Amino acid sequence: MLRTMNFSPVSRAFVVVSAFFFGVSACSDPETTPLPNSCPDNAFFSGLEFNHANVGTIVGVTRRDAINLKTDFCDDVEISFSSSNPAVANITGTALIPTGTSQAAVDVLALSEGRTTITATTTHGDFTREATLDVVITPNSVPACAGSALGRVDPGALLTVAAGTSLAGATLGMHEGASRADEFHVDPFDGSIGCATDQVPAGYRALGPAVTFGPAHFRAQREIDLAIPVRTSLLPAGANRSHVVIAYTGPSITEPRIVPIATHAYTGDAENGLLHFQSPRLGTFQAVVKTDAGTPRRRTYKFNGVTGFSMGSMGSAQVGMRHPELFDFVAPLGGPPDFVQALNYFRNFNFGGFCTETERVSDPSGCESGSSLIHTPVNDVLYQHVQDYEHWYYKDEYAGQGGTFDRREWLQIFRDVSFMYGNPNTTRSDDPSEPQITPPGVPDSFREMPDSFRCANPIIIPPHVDGMPTTGYYDDEFNPQGQYPVMTYCDGAEIRLGGERDIGVWDPLGTNDYPAETFMAVDINANGTREPGEPIVRTFWENFSDIGLDGIASADETGYDAATNPDPAGDDFDFQFNPTGTERNGKRDGESCTAGAAGVAEPFNDVGLDGVAGTPQFADGGYDTGEGNGCYDYSAGAGRMFGRNPTGIAYTMDASTLRDLDIFADGGIRDLLNSLPSENNFIGAFGARGFGVHMYNSHQTMDLAGGPEDGNFYFPDVPWAEVGSHAIVRYGDPDASEQLKIDGDGGHVGTATQLINRVIGVLAWMSSRWPDGDRRSVVDTLCKEGSPGCVQPNQFIRDFTSPTTNRTGPVSIVLPPGYYEEENAGLRYPVVYFMHGYGMDPQGLVDLGALVWAFMRLPTIPEARRMQKMIFVFPDGLCRGNECIQGTFYTDAPESTPNGAQMEQWLLDLKGYVDGEFRTRGPDEFDYVE
Repeated sequence: MLRTMNFSPVSRAFVVVSAFFFGVSACSDPETTPLPNSCPDNAFFSGLEFNHANVGTIVGVTRRDAINLKTDFCDDVEISFSSSNPAVANITGTALIPTGTSQAAVDVLALSEGRTTITATTTHGDFTREATLDVVITPNSVPACAGSALGRVDPGALLTVAAGTSLAGATLGMHEGASRADEFHVDPFDGSIGCATDQVPAGYRALGPAVTFGPAHFRAQREIDLAIPVRTSLLPAGANRSHVVIAYTGPSITEPRIVPIATHAYTGDAENGLLHFQSPRLGTFQAVVKTDAGTPRRRTYKFNGVTGFSMGSMGSAQVGMRHPELFDFVAPLGGPPDFVQALNYFRNFNFGGFCTETERVSDPSGCESGSSLIHTPVNDVLYQHVQDYEHWYYKDEYAGQGGTFDRREWLQIFRDVSFMYGNPNTTRSDDPSEPQITPPGVPDSFREMPDSFRCANPIIIPPHVDGMPTTGYYDDEFNPQGQYPVMTYCDGAEIRLGGERDIGVWDPLGTNDYPAETFMAVDINANGTREPGEPIVRTFWENFSDIGLDGIASADETGYDAATNPDPAGDDFDFQFNPTGTERNGKRDGESCTAGAAGVAEPFNDVGLDGVAGTPQFADGGYDTGEGNGCYDYSAGAGRMFGRNPTGIAYTMDASTLRDLDIFADGGIRDLLNSLPSENNFIGAFGARGFGVHMYNSHQTMDLAGGPEDGNFYFPDVPWAEVGSHAIVRYGDPDASEQLKIDGDGGHVGTATQLINRVIGVLAWMSSRWPDGDRRSVVDTLCKEGSPGCVQPNQFIRDFTSPTTNRTGPVSIVLPPGYYEEENAGLRYPVVYFMHGYGMDPQGLVDLGALVWAFMRLPTIPEARRMQKMIFVFPDGLCRGNECIQGTFYTDAPESTPNGAQMEQWLLDLKGYVDGEFRTRGPDEFDYVE
């Protein structure tokens, strides 16, 4: 999980950093200190600009904007305003931008309906600079809906409502890449655009008409381009475009609900605007806003944020969600923060693809040929790729995956997960003091033996013999009568193509010399070796019917039609359109010890983890647990993971606590870890709790202009106040060229540009949301401890020993520019805890921290858009000693795990150390707008 990060930065951001990495001053050369209020003619007086090119409002509602200098200036700058039609709107008085800053807020006063242009003017010496703002004051209403369009929607074509009606410009279309024969293919279809009845939920007001895109039952495995009219002049005072949300209805969703949309971009003006977005479904969409949007409240900031890549994504999500009292921001990047989704995916795909015993009886030769996607579930999850046990997903020719992740490394990951949570695939013993790493029937001591011994001497549990409970390892799918032996086995060999390994594809003829420590295989032919098609036992939990709390599967609901009405009751889970759905959400809903009564709990079979009734339990010398106890049971590891599931915590956390926790996530559309569906589920949980969720298909689209080009992302150009407090970036282009995919487009790490954008994006988002930060440009240079002449290092590594657990591990720390300057001795700084990936160490991310360090002092970025100064802490997540193999997942291992790392506690103690050793900001209260 992000094992290596070899990249060649090419983004605009990196070019800027490279040019200004060492100390320069905004007002002078590094060797010269200017006199107060002195400036070198026009060198830094480059111009003015408003935050927006145009704004709109209604009579009686003031609209706030800002006037900016394009760079800092070494003198106070006074700005005056004039209006081409002062009877319509104006900015009264003047604005002052103090020395060394770059922005002043301005309020547009609306007087009457109409249009005007406001000009801002400032003069310094012989130089005058101007900026203009187009303003429209509109009626306090949405125009009556009129207009329609019918036609064929082909890849690369747009169906658009013609000019002359209020729906003019409404659009339905798809990218030309949809014609390609891959997972993102979409067949052409007959489309329609038309007016619909308003669908404004209580507490909201309409910003445009309701628009129906047909066929309403359309669903695709890629997102379709849509555009609807929006009148942003109707936003409440204090609100901005981040408060614009979509009310949706469609088949099975008859009551309007707020759904997140992807890649929202705005064209036109505040009166006659269009909101462009993407959706995998059609139906009826309407732009709306909460009536109280923009109303400030008091919020206590803790001035701590936590983020991380891959394994660090899991860790940051767990620690942040379990300790909301410590953090303002939780930002998991490219790792699964929804453990329900992740375990279901592992069960169905990583460990799936085998014939059941019933299928084997009907087609024995076909089942002996190996595992296959034929025997995995139908893939209907957006951006989810599929695989089976003998053909793990990996595009060997593509970079950007953060490591090789061959079969040996995957087996290491599954082993380390079992170390740190308990084995999610099974329960070894009912004794809570025993380690839960190996499967039942396999002594814990077996895993301490040499690999070669274990591979040569597998533990074999023989078929069932009457009267002998220690025989017969049952499994409802693959060994329902205990008729086959079940055994430990070794894996790790991969087929080589053209002399190169095809990572992930199992080679049964290769040297399979790495123990699959957490699994058992069913030895169908009883020859003591696992061969193609012989299944892996999967006993994550007792069998249940994932049919929703109504107790009726969709196919049995009245009105069901697979194409036009696949979910008549509206209870099918969908992270975007139905995040509270209980059918097909991958977990058993209802109290654990409540039977499956309709409306109360989903039904389950109380026959134990093996899924077979009447089999011997542990107490009887058998290998099953949980049968007949009246409660729904999980394996030891799955139960612990579900209890710590960040997504589950988001659904149940106290509302007043949750509203003070902002979320930023990301994931690649080609990630071999399949992290994006999990990240989607995580962010969807916040939509379910009533927060406006914003999805961006590339970092560049956060500029709200719709540009998808990764290389054009430049964080100072992003209107961060409008990005949203709950956001996710899905990077990667569905229609990327082969060369881009080879470069890693949408991979676990991404291309070089995507990696840099990921780091800069999350830290710029945090910086923009912490109030009252220090953004001054200073003269400073990164000084690494141990470097010649480095008296006061601001980049160093410390070995930290937890006073609670006595665990010692390294921590990399980067202090902000100017930290040691005497004038800053009283300043305190926010802290970002940045967790590394599987197999990495804290030093592995420091170079990325150093890259961002320059953005906190670059004079070429105006003060208001510069990153504020922050302390970066890169904690250790590696296994130390014999805690595990490569990664701890930043969690506390069960007490039963021998030498199990207590990483969550180690991190909490580390935070106390950082607060005690460095000038960190303490909690403080500020006005905040949701």
